[in-house]
Amino acid sequence: MIRIKRAPALAVRLATAAALTIPLLTIPAGNASAAGANINGSGSTWSSPATKQWAADVAARGMAVDYNANGSTAGRTDFASHLVDFAVSEIPFQGSYVDRAGKATDELANLRRDNTKFKYLPIVAGGTAFMYNLNIRGQRVRNLQLSPRTIALIFTNQVKLWNDPTIKADNPGLSLPATPITPVVRSDGSGTTAQFSQFLTNQVADVWRPFFPGGMTSEFPVKGSAKAQAGSEGVANYVAAQYGEGAITYVETAYAIQRQFPVASVKNAAGVYTQPTSDAVSVALTKARLNPDSTQILDDVYTNPDRRAYAISSYSYMIVPAAEQFGFGKAKGETLGKFIKYFLCAGQKQAAPLGYSPLPPKLVSFGYDAIKSVPGAPDPGALPADLAKPTRADFDACPNPTFDPAWVPPEQKNQQETEKNVPGSQGGGNTGQTGNGTQSGTGNKTGNGTGTTTGGGKNNTGNGTNAANTPGSSTGTPGSGADTPAANNAAAEGGGGGATTDAGTGEVLADGGNGSGSGGGGGGSNGGGAPISAGSVEAGANPPLPPVWFYILTLVCLAVAVFGAPFLYSRLGKRSAPDAT
Repeated sequence: MIRIKRAPALAVRLATAAALTIPLLTIPAGNASAAGANINGSGSTWSSPATKQWAADVAARGMAVDYNANGSTAGRTDFASHLVDFAVSEIPFQGSYVDRAGKATDELANLRRDNTKFKYLPIVAGGTAFMYNLNIRGQRVRNLQLSPRTIALIFTNQVKLWNDPTIKADNPGLSLPATPITPVVRSDGSGTTAQFSQFLTNQVADVWRPFFPGGMTSEFPVKGSAKAQAGSEGVANYVAAQYGEGAITYVETAYAIQRQFPVASVKNAAGVYTQPTSDAVSVALTKARLNPDSTQILDDVYTNPDRRAYAISSYSYMIVPAAEQFGFGKAKGETLGKFIKYFLCAGQKQAAPLGYSPLPPKLVSFGYDAIKSVPGAPDPGALPADLAKPTRADFDACPNPTFDPAWVPPEQKNQQETEKNVPGSQGGGNTGQTGNGTQSGTGNKTGNGTGTTTGGGKNNTGNGTNAANTPGSSTGTPGSGADTPAANNAAAEGGGGGATTDAGTGEVLADGGNGSGSGGGGGGSNGGGAPISAGSVEAGANPPLPPVWFYILTLVCLAVAVFGAPFLYSRLGKRSAPDAT
């Protein structure tokens, strides 16, 4: 019998094990099922918190999506110049875009010249908020109320002090200081500026057009005491800085949430001051009309008569290629299609915590149509047979919260119940009536607190809740049963109780209790827009092998190489043994 020497046999076994194991160990687990080519985009800072969160989510699936928040105008320019694979903008390409110097550019003509094919699709809804930094006797004001006309007068430099009678008319319960107002505007081409200036043009043209005759613009005129900063981060950081006292800016709500700063309650068409909450935005956008290309018409949103609506609400768009062109092929289209499917469906779960409002099924349908135009994009699947009544199977296929059969659209909720939870609704009433005041903070939970206001010996109760992740607060107004102002107003911030303030000066006299006593706040914990964990994400493709299974497979291969070899060698030995004859 021929014996195989142990040393060479061991060497062969180890070499075999190494050959099987080394390639597995050198492949990153996260890229085990990489989803097509890398893609890059640029544009809106208004949508950036959501877009970047979604990109981080799908990175866990091996999909590489790079997004540069350089402003909507820059994003549209980058797409038209074929520098990016997609763009995000609050407004579509403009036939006559006017910059702050008055120069007009025809973006659509440039696209026609190059025969660039593209589609729009809505990605997220939100409110343009007015983040401010104002103190009364060292205490931050968190219940500021502003009408559209007052906002226009502030940003056109006609109202220059915080105690101006125009602002006091919106805030009769506050003794406002003579602090100079610093309007903080965008220095770059901005979709947020475009949305804001479009609102001003539509609602208070008599104030806005003398200031800027061109109407809507992406570049805010820098005049008077205004300070210009680049991007949403820039304007929000200026207002939140120590030197930002007296400053106010327009920005997506998410940026105020991140910095735990208040935003003003804005007066709507019903005369109610509302905050830009997810529900208030959803209610307002029920009046939005859509063009055939899915772009929005907001005129009726601005004048929505529902008392819960936040007037300056809108959608943001992604602009995607509709043909193989300028270096964009099917490999990139596969990644882009899967990314779109993710944020239209599972990604919308993160809309409200990030300061936005989830897209309803009708708008998701526009997104599905756009996916089908992207070369190389996988079929997104079937839409619900009835967009008004998605089934459990529809929700399983597209886990957008508005597809959940248990979802109740905000506009269909009981209005009285909803008003109790919409920050900015004004409390107070006549004798024997209950006013629905609201205390909104940065808490992650909702707690009910009560603040008692007294007018001429007659009590009116304002019931409020701490709205999760919503900055700012709005107090119950003094009772109107007598001429004497109320003595106490309840105000709260996140996880603390409401502070008792002097109705005449706004000075904080005492901290409220934790859900009890006059001015007591709800028991919401102090949150503040913490980053969302990517967790388990759905990107329209089979997930890569988790690391635990990956290493188990490696160990199995190693065991086969090491322990299977003796069996192989013994079989070889038997075959090569000489006959006994």
